[in-house]
Amino acid sequence: MASPQNNPVPNNMTLKELQKYVWRMNQERGFAIDDPSQKMVMLVEEIGELAKAIRKKVGLKFSATTKQTEIEEELADVQIVLLGLASLLDVDMTAAVAAKEVKNRTRTWK
Repeated sequence: MASPQNNPVPNNMTLKELQKYVWRMNQERGFAIDDPSQKMVMLVEEIGELAKAIRKKVGLKFSATTKQTEIEEELADVQIVLLGLASLLDVDMTAAVAAKEVKNRTRTWK
């Protein structure tokens, strides 16, 4: 894990700042692909890896060939790819989450 002084992502970074940072890294690392469907496939792959990590944590059986990873790392991968997809589609995730939460507050949850 990176030390706090070497970490390019400070703990107090806003979601908007994080999305901008992730997109910049996507561009630098060659992941700023033009086709959103490719990014979506990457997201599904990362969600699968997260599911495997959760299976391990809760004690569900998995094969010996299943890659055992940390949940934090897999959640981060999902967030990174999701924010990259949002940027590729020109979606401000802060605004999207805020708007969705306004809608959610009008719903009745059982």
